[in-house]
Order: sequence, then C-alpha cells, then structure tokens
Amino acid sequence: MVKYVNFTNKKHLTYIYIILLLCIFFQDLKERKVYQIVLLLTIVIGGVLHYKNTFLELFLNSIMINSVLLVLLLFVLYLYSRFKMHKKFEDTLGLGDVLFFIALGIGFPTLTFLVLLATSLIFSLLIYLIIKSNLKSKKVPLAGFQALFIFIILFINLVFNIVNIYTV
Repeated sequence: MVKYVNFTNKKHLTYIYIILLLCIFFQDLKERKVYQIVLLLTIVIGGVLHYKNTFLELFLNSIMINSVLLVLLLFVLYLYSRFKMHKKFEDTLGLGDVLFFIALGIGFPTLTFLVLLATSLIFSLLIYLIIKSNLKSKKVPLAGFQALFIFIILFINLVFNIVNIYTV
C-alpha cells in the first residue's frame, strides 16, 4: 500500500518547508540565483503554515504589519543603494533576496518575523565574512544564508520542540 503525503498536515508541511529552505541555500550558494518556483512555493507553504498555526485575524494583521515593514525596509535600501552607493537597486539586492524577505513576512507572525529577519541578517554577515575568501563570486548569497539560518532554527525547534514560533 502506497502512503501519500498529507498536504494538510502541519508536520508534513513543515518538512516540505525546511527542504525548500535547503534548496534555496544550495542554489543561492552555488549559482547566486534561486529558481523562482522554489521561492514562490516557500512563500505559499510558509503562509499556509502561519495560517494553520494562528487565528485568521492575527494572520491577516501580521501580514499587513510585516508588509508595511518590508516596504519601509526596501525603501531605505533603495535610497541607500541609490544615493550612498550610487548603484541601481537591482545591483545591490537581488529578486531572490526580496522574495525571501516576502516569504519571511508572510510565513511568520510579526515578532517572530522581526527576530528572524534581524538575526538571519547578522548570521548571513558573519558567515559571509568567515567564508568570503573561499567563494568564487564576491556577491553575498543573502537569501541562501538566511534560508540556512531559518532551516537551522526550524530544524532544532522541530527536533527539540523548544517553542511554538507562531505564538511567541
């Protein structure tokens, strides 16, 4: 008898989500680009997990607040790249990075989103500084490093059941 994956089961969705995070990490590290379908699946599955772990009103409220915060963050990054770095925005932050920010914003409640965003950016900076001499490209695989960090956090939480990241 063949058993099928139950896509309504939160645990199965979590497994798929962490596999997608690993895909993002390896693709971004190797090619400095991530297939958009992987990012879109990450956005959808992260959103479904968030929705299944909270009330509709809190889910919608979190997405609204996170969206405003992301627009502000991207606007500041745009201004910084344009006027301080004198570069086009597309040359400083890739579409994959923006889509990954959106995945975090849809996939987690506001407090968790802010903590994960800030700590994953710090993690990405530290990892890049440690291994930059071994990288062929000097571009930072930001979405990949952030995905690795989120993978580690979710995997540890999955194994040890430390905290419910959706009700923090």
